[in-house]
Amino acid sequence: MNDLAHAYDPAAASAKLRLYEAIMQATPDLVYVFDLQHRFIYANDALLTMWGRSWDDAIGRTCLELGYEPWHAAMHDREIEQVIATGRPIRGDVPFPHTTKGVRIYDYIFTPVFDPDGRVEAIAGTTRDVTERQEHEKHMQLMVNELNHRVKNTLAMVQSLVFQTLDGAPDPDEAREKIESRLLALSDAHNILTRENWQGADIADIVEGAASLFQQRAGERFDITGPTAILEPRRTVALAMALHELCTNAIKHGALSVPGGRVGIHWEFDATRSAVQLHWKETGGPEVTPPTQFGFGSTLLRRGLKHDLGGEATLAFERDGLRCDIVIPFTSP
Repeated sequence: MNDLAHAYDPAAASAKLRLYEAIMQATPDLVYVFDLQHRFIYANDALLTMWGRSWDDAIGRTCLELGYEPWHAAMHDREIEQVIATGRPIRGDVPFPHTTKGVRIYDYIFTPVFDPDGRVEAIAGTTRDVTERQEHEKHMQLMVNELNHRVKNTLAMVQSLVFQTLDGAPDPDEAREKIESRLLALSDAHNILTRENWQGADIADIVEGAASLFQQRAGERFDITGPTAILEPRRTVALAMALHELCTNAIKHGALSVPGGRVGIHWEFDATRSAVQLHWKETGGPEVTPPTQFGFGSTLLRRGLKHDLGGEATLAFERDGLRCDIVIPFTSP
């Protein structure tokens, strides 16, 4: 008996209780203890703040008496009884209205507190606000789903690009060069979208990105003007690929094939059609003669844009330079 009395140090025990209390009050988690009658016999400040109550107003009350919804209180009553009966912890999550933050999602665990004889004498609990984590997880899943969709679309586009480039191509080296060039244009469009977190891209960035591959410095061969207009990702890629085909044609056969040739690219809003009209006009190049047959680039401009942009493209082989007018449906200038 004397040994036990000597071993117990009231000062040390008091210091330990103060330490535990400091930890319980410092944590942002909700910490609490139920007695066997499901009444709160301890609640830290975080829990009292969530309730909007003082400790004197909360002590000795059950969940139902503290204003929990009946289904919520009944659920915890069942869980407390299960912990008492089994001596094992139980875990779950539940929505609960915070006094200042609105409805939050809480992850909680109830665990038994045993007396010296091994019987459950109380139930301790901790609860953590996991609202942001769950929202982040949902957001990440949406991003994964969107990424899968984009990858499938990109692979389909690459497959179509390769097949149509190789179809009837007489020169393998020329076909390889076209494929590489078109894949580079596709990559540049994806870079623009990645920079904007795939929320969309400004037409100016799309146009300037396409032009940068065919001139050393801004304004050297291209005259570019137009207001800010954000296109969604699918239309961004479609327009970038169309501009690449126009640039490629211009450098091989049109205005960019001679030193003095220039390309004007201008776009404006057309309120009557709820659209953006983009105009491509070549000047200073060789005299234009209409082609006798159309390749992949012309097909992409005339048919692909109608599908991917939901708009239309018109090619005019004017003697003084190619003109292309593109109509892009638009709802929010």
